[in-house]
Amino acid sequence: MYIFDQVANSDLEDPIRTLVLDFLSRVRGGMAPDRALLLMQKSLPHEHFVDLITAVRFNFKYRGKMGPLLEQMELHFHRIEEEYAHRRLTNLRDRRLTFMILAVVPPFFFIRLATNPEAQRAFGALSSGSLIFCLCLVLYLCAVTAYLFIWRRING
Repeated sequence: MYIFDQVANSDLEDPIRTLVLDFLSRVRGGMAPDRALLLMQKSLPHEHFVDLITAVRFNFKYRGKMGPLLEQMELHFHRIEEEYAHRRLTNLRDRRLTFMILAVVPPFFFIRLATNPEAQRAFGALSSGSLIFCLCLVLYLCAVTAYLFIWRRING
């Protein structure tokens, strides 16, 4: 339990930190460590994490040799943190691409409207043109709003 206390007090990020704190509170509340580890394993279905918790459960139940197991646990935690860092970078790249696409739409629309007589007739001369223009504007604003909402949610 000392090791889990040390892990909980380290600079780990969520969700690992939360899982360790939940595990500690369950065990301190009287739950068997094997059962608490099983709940911990079910709460994060990451392949390496499941393997790690299975090894910890086995160690608690049968061996009792924590040293080598904790080294393995640290290795798995680093792998999980690397995966989260990779996902953050991928999300950043996707957000930049989405922002560029959203920024390019209005200039291309107005260039097309200014240079194409059929587009001018469709949006200006037809009675439904202004309605279609308003619909396009509303859909574009919805896309920008959704992008900003997602960006805000990711950045906290």
